[in-house]
Amino acid sequence: MNTVLLRWNPAFSSYPMFGYLSDILNLNDHDEANLNWSVWDHEKIRSDDRFFLLKSGYGATGIVAAGTITSNPFKAEDWSGKGRETFYVDFKPDIAINPDALPILSVEELKEKVPFDFSSGHSGIVLSQDCADLTEGAWAEFTFRNLQLFQRAIASGFNDKIYIAPQLVEPLFSFSKN
Repeated sequence: MNTVLLRWNPAFSSYPMFGYLSDILNLNDHDEANLNWSVWDHEKIRSDDRFFLLKSGYGATGIVAAGTITSNPFKAEDWSGKGRETFYVDFKPDIAINPDALPILSVEELKEKVPFDFSSGHSGIVLSQDCADLTEGAWAEFTFRNLQLFQRAIASGFNDKIYIAPQLVEPLFSFSKN
């Protein structure tokens, strides 16, 4: 299994912030969304790979979502309109966080823990196994550190703050009781 880093800058992406927030609401309301992303390393990526979505640009920067790639790469029209050969994958978040409402795993914290340049590069690249393991560890620490905050956001009923896949909600809530 590979770990794929999807990069996102809402300021010049075809996926604006309001689209992301709408997807969080849609996932919370229906647990379904047809999400896809362009990928650079299309020859290495496969369905069931892990992904992290890294927000860059203005405001909070860092990992805002994590989950699973749900398709093999496929060719489609270039999102930028430049006519480049572009490949995409479908994906499903396990967790998606509104970076304007809740903390995210910041680029600064990632730089301290993972020897990788999170501040630039292509979207849809496969991380080395060492960087993938370190990123996964940083994500687990971050999730544990913010668990009570995430639980309160879920319990508050404000579906625009965070999405956590149903199969993870019960384990998260029971984990904190032990």
